[in-house]
Amino acid sequence: MTIYMKDFGQFLVTRQDAKSVLKAIPMNELPILDFSGVRVANHPFMDELGKGIASQLHGLGSVRIENSTPYIDNCVAAGFATASAAA
Repeated sequence: MTIYMKDFGQFLVTRQDAKSVLKAIPMNELPILDFSGVRVANHPFMDELGKGIASQLHGLGSVRIENSTPYIDNCVAAGFATASAAA
């Protein structure tokens, strides 16, 4: 299932933003996170999102990221690494 991150805003910076995204991801379904239209998604957002996805899907390895920027890619890598370490 594709989750269009822009539906949650152009600036995804809070843990609460991440919790809103997590509510949109069906349980046991691997998400495709499409970041087209998102200008900023920072580390706290990605950390919370990563932890939530890891707990719902028992891992982050199959999550696909699409239409992101190098900045967002770095935040995904950092946030998901933190989430994986905590799991």
